[in-house]
Amino acid sequence: MTGVSEPLDSTKPDAPALVSLAPGMALWPWAALRGAGFPAQDALRLAAPTAASAADTWLASGLETPGDALRTAFDSDLLGISAALRSLAGESHLREALLWQNRHAYKTGVEPLAALPATARNSKARQRERLVASYVQRYSTKNDTIGFFGPVGWARLSPSNEGLRWTPGQRLVSRRAVYFETWCLDALSAALARDASLRHWAPPRLLPYFRLEGHVLHGPMPTPVELSPEQALLLSRCDGSASAASIARELTAGDSPAFASQDEIFTALEQAVGFGVLVWGWEVPLVIRPEVVLRGALMAIEDADARARALAPLERLERARAGVEAAAGTPTALDAAVAELEAVFQEVTGAPPTRAAGQTYASRTLIYEDCARDGDLVLGAPVIGRLGAVLELVLTGARWLVGEVTRGTRAGLDALFDRLSEGGAPVSLTALQLAFVQGLKDPASEAELMPVAKAVAEHRRRWRELFALEPEVRRQTRTVDSLRPRVLEAFGEVGPAWRSRWHASPDVMIDAASEEAVRAGDYQLVLGELHLCNSISSLFVEQHPAPEELFALAERCASGADVVPVFPKSEWSQRTLPCLFPRDSLYYLSGQEPPPQPGARALRVGDMVVERRDGTLEVLDRVSGRRFGLMEFMAVFLEQRCASIFDLALADDYSPRVTVDGVVVARERWSAPASELGFAGLTDPMAQWLEARRWQQGLGIPRFAFFKVATERKPCFVDFDSPLLVEMMAKLVRRTAEASPASRVQFSEMLPDPEHLWLTDAAQRRYTSELRLVCEMS
Repeated sequence: MTGVSEPLDSTKPDAPALVSLAPGMALWPWAALRGAGFPAQDALRLAAPTAASAADTWLASGLETPGDALRTAFDSDLLGISAALRSLAGESHLREALLWQNRHAYKTGVEPLAALPATARNSKARQRERLVASYVQRYSTKNDTIGFFGPVGWARLSPSNEGLRWTPGQRLVSRRAVYFETWCLDALSAALARDASLRHWAPPRLLPYFRLEGHVLHGPMPTPVELSPEQALLLSRCDGSASAASIARELTAGDSPAFASQDEIFTALEQAVGFGVLVWGWEVPLVIRPEVVLRGALMAIEDADARARALAPLERLERARAGVEAAAGTPTALDAAVAELEAVFQEVTGAPPTRAAGQTYASRTLIYEDCARDGDLVLGAPVIGRLGAVLELVLTGARWLVGEVTRGTRAGLDALFDRLSEGGAPVSLTALQLAFVQGLKDPASEAELMPVAKAVAEHRRRWRELFALEPEVRRQTRTVDSLRPRVLEAFGEVGPAWRSRWHASPDVMIDAASEEAVRAGDYQLVLGELHLCNSISSLFVEQHPAPEELFALAERCASGADVVPVFPKSEWSQRTLPCLFPRDSLYYLSGQEPPPQPGARALRVGDMVVERRDGTLEVLDRVSGRRFGLMEFMAVFLEQRCASIFDLALADDYSPRVTVDGVVVARERWSAPASELGFAGLTDPMAQWLEARRWQQGLGIPRFAFFKVATERKPCFVDFDSPLLVEMMAKLVRRTAEASPASRVQFSEMLPDPEHLWLTDAAQRRYTSELRLVCEMS
């Protein structure tokens, strides 16, 4: 019986109790609520209901040519859509969202469109309509988590007999906070370091892939470099904790100083930076509040005048950010406040205030806002029980998949070690990991080093075999009791995981007309993505009402101090950063990034070698003598690379909806070659829309669906009753077919649909949502 239980490890009593699913499987008692910030009704305003009805009548008639009535209805509904888009462009919630995400689009698209009459239908007006429509469909149908247009909520898992209890607050969000993007503070730090009189007070740091051994410098170079005693002494002091000025004072003091002058030392440091051996400046780590760390570093400047000069531009940026926070909720004031922040940034750094133009998830602007959804949510035993029984089966398959990937990766690392080692001699961890990462770029060697594709293919084959789908049946049901023995037979053999305890994060949707329907038992659950890691990243933790509870849960899960990589800024943002690691974790430095906090316990890759002891690869820290299993250095890498490989793709071209005891484990899906969607190439808007509807209805795709093309990172929403959304879909399909003729377009039903969205605000407007749970596996 699923219910709140004792922790798997009761030696750490501060962590809240887990919810047991099965031996070795338990849910955390908190689930993140991801929901849209715009009501679903906003997307429905883009539909053409009269024309859709007339189109269906015409398609059913078999007539070759649409009549005048259909054309009239189509033109009339297009005017209605244009009017709706102009109305939306004038509404404060959309205007503010665009100001946060894309001020250029706000200035060039939203503001001008709001001022145009609906009858203005030239190419520029239509372009602006498509721009507004693209943001409306995204903000109202997708559970993206950012700002007030994607606020973070939290649900408590409870033994209550009520399936669900949702109490919306009076506002959409209860808390708003504005954060600096890390690159903004990087730019400020770089500007400060360009002032030589300030830079002397910054700490130099030997990069972690270099190692000093006496007077010899080892690193990623053909041969070690013999240094002078003075050079070696200087580099030995560069650990990131002392300023260049204090090092210079030390090494020029006494009767026999190592250097004749402080300027000689500063010149030597500059040369070492030029050779790529050192970084020298105030380093900004990848953390939620980078300005706090930078302020702490600048406060350590010993000279009062230099300290004041260094802090002044940071304080100006902080005041400008406070102005943005104060303006939140009022588009006109927000626009002015952001403009002021950008002006201050340009003045103090000399750099442009935006970057990575055109990239959707690239931290383009100086700041971002994250918000907490206003309301209280409790999930009770009926919902947890229904989900838990099915989740146990799905996670059994996931555990097998993790074991297969881990087993194969261990074998690949063993073989790689043998190739790099000379007669079984130790191999530097730098060399092993570099060869591993390089090997993953080649498909042939990737299959040997990390056989993910092979494991995924076998995982899918086994699921397809045990579900044994009937042909041409669109709705198929199974029971837990009938599947359990077959699941255990297919996936019962559990291999080694990348950690002794690891996490999976399933996304689950509730398909119900209201919370009352859930309490009455009139609902179904829908399994979305299953992430093979703890995907509660820093942005969720930051908005939790009691973050210490999440860290306590992470502490309990740990079997010791985790080895955590310092994530590169080129691949991660501070919002998406994994952060739920034990507090005594060892940070593993392998690139140019600094540890997250000054004084954090850190391991340097240059100090590490890999050895084989008793048939097992281990990592030796040559500084402390401590040993680790090699997989401890690979676990987070494997988790993140394999986070999204789980997929119950039960068929190729078409997959039916499969429900197990009230839980949809596979939504209905269709797949078609992009080059075969002929409607995408039509130029007449009505003809294109009619042929798209003919194609859609021929396959049985519902009115509301999501589609995924190779050229877009995430799925997009389409309402086949909306000529505009169909036109936008056709454009993406056409681009995809041109870029990659063999690529396919994936469609899936929107489930829950807009009539079955239980999440509401105080005004009873409906929002899409999903729950992100964390399951602890051992």
